[in-house]
Amino acid sequence: MAYALCAFLGLVGAHRFYLGHLGAGLVYAVLTVTGLASARWGIGFLFGALVILLVLVDLVRLPGLVRRANGGL
Repeated sequence: MAYALCAFLGLVGAHRFYLGHLGAGLVYAVLTVTGLASARWGIGFLFGALVILLVLVDLVRLPGLVRRANGGL
């Protein structure tokens, strides 16, 4: 489920909320909303690029994050 959330709703941090990382999920959501809100000023792409980079990093880290959330080491 975390993989699907990351693939389809990763920009709003749904996978982080699902795994119990509320702070990180909130950061993703705030960055996405801020990027959309500031797009008309031409700086929204910076926030968007940062969130996309974070989601790509999470795609690599997701197996470990899921394992930890499930109680494994």
